[in-house]
Amino acid sequence: MDERLRPYLGTWDVRRKVIDRLNASLILFEGQAFVTPHQFEEHGDTMMDHATLRSSRTYRLDSEAGHVTVNFPDLTEFIRIGNGASQRFVHQCGPDLYRGRLFFRGPDAWAEIWHVQGPRKHYVSLAHYRRA
Repeated sequence: MDERLRPYLGTWDVRRKVIDRLNASLILFEGQAFVTPHQFEEHGDTMMDHATLRSSRTYRLDSEAGHVTVNFPDLTEFIRIGNGASQRFVHQCGPDLYRGRLFFRGPDAWAEIWHVQGPRKHYVSLAHYRRA
């Protein structure tokens, strides 16, 4: 396991706000994330308009020389997390472009922001993680 990952192992409270510019709507997520040496898993409630849905997502974490690779469940690469309190990412997923940043505030908090554009997507997502 990469030593940079060790401070982030455990359970996290998550709050996410998604501003959907394509549909002119606001989506909120509240839940918990669980980080183990090999997996990131998130579960919670997604609230939009007058509906609340249970949501989840899972990524595999692999430590490699100088970084942690975040993979989708099918093991294709999503991003590589290196050193630095603030990091930028670009991920092309088919016709959709994901531009993101991670902000590591210390062992008890981090945040992520994603700008996503594609033929059927145009949104900004901002999530805050706090140790549970």
